[in-house]
Amino acid sequence: MNLFDKIISAVRRTPEDTEPFENELTIGGDSAAGFENGTFLNSLDELSEADIELNTAAKEAAKLSVTELLRRVIYYGCFAVFLVSCLLLVQNLIAKQRGAEIYDRLEAEFFSTGFTMNLSDAFRPDEGVVKYLASDTESTTLNDMTSIKSGMAAENAGEAKPVTEEEEKKHNEELEKMRAGLMSLARINPDVYGWITVEGTNINYPLVQGEDNDHYLNHAYTGDYLPIGSIFVDFRCEESITRNFNTVIYGHNITTGAMFHDVTKFFKDEYFNGTYIYVYTLDGIYVYEPFSIYKTREDYNYFRTAFSSVEKFVEFAEELRDNSDKKKDVTFGKNDRILTLSTCTNIVQSERYALHARLVKTILD
Repeated sequence: MNLFDKIISAVRRTPEDTEPFENELTIGGDSAAGFENGTFLNSLDELSEADIELNTAAKEAAKLSVTELLRRVIYYGCFAVFLVSCLLLVQNLIAKQRGAEIYDRLEAEFFSTGFTMNLSDAFRPDEGVVKYLASDTESTTLNDMTSIKSGMAAENAGEAKPVTEEEEKKHNEELEKMRAGLMSLARINPDVYGWITVEGTNINYPLVQGEDNDHYLNHAYTGDYLPIGSIFVDFRCEESITRNFNTVIYGHNITTGAMFHDVTKFFKDEYFNGTYIYVYTLDGIYVYEPFSIYKTREDYNYFRTAFSSVEKFVEFAEELRDNSDKKKDVTFGKNDRILTLSTCTNIVQSERYALHARLVKTILD
């Protein structure tokens, strides 16, 4: 039979002519019963991946190389860090916004009572009541209004005119408005110490004083939790400022310009040489002139508050003066008092900016 005949014969074959498949599955006996009642099919549902053995190629594909495993760990680790960083960033922004709203509203409320005393009068020789207040130097003592009215400060006042009844009344009214504002804050939180404001800066905040120097790092003046914290006085300081050789005040350096961020402005001559710091308490108003600004470490004891003698304090004040990046010719005596503002640098965690100022005027009654 030639090739053509073989092809024709194959085409004409019928299914009956085909030989049965030798390996065809035959079911009988128990196996048939298993199919009929569904036992076999149900057992398939109970199979797990562990019951099915992989072939060699599949086993090789399922194995992770050390490099691939490390890559995945790094990838998911970085992704987790990214998510946490985003969360912290959002929380930080919310905290800053909340803090700004709280303190902006408070500032408006505090000065809404009409407390408008122009403290620049303290440095004008021909205007205002405050000109009678003497500088706190070794040759003079801190003067209050009672001493001024009795004429005890006349020697220091030079050729100043006597205080008129109208000027005295206005002066006392403004002091009472300031005290009323502070007393209102003290009813919210008895830890309220006073108020600090620095002309030409964003520093304009209530002062609080806690039982330690940690609580108000992350609590508002109300005592409520707030990540940007408060401007607070060292817990070791006395309530009466004139009893402190060194009144130390702390605040965060918030990059938006809030809290003590503007302490850094005193590295500029126009602020260091022409700006005054005002502290209000229930006792009165204290005016300070900067004499030193520098960057230091947290373990340098620039925030010292206790001294074994007046001479030790004078040595300390002179040391702070000599540390300054900006030089000012200042001498210190036994009656001097200084103010220290401390904030972080936001560069190295252990670094701080320290601003020191000398008490030059007091407005008391």
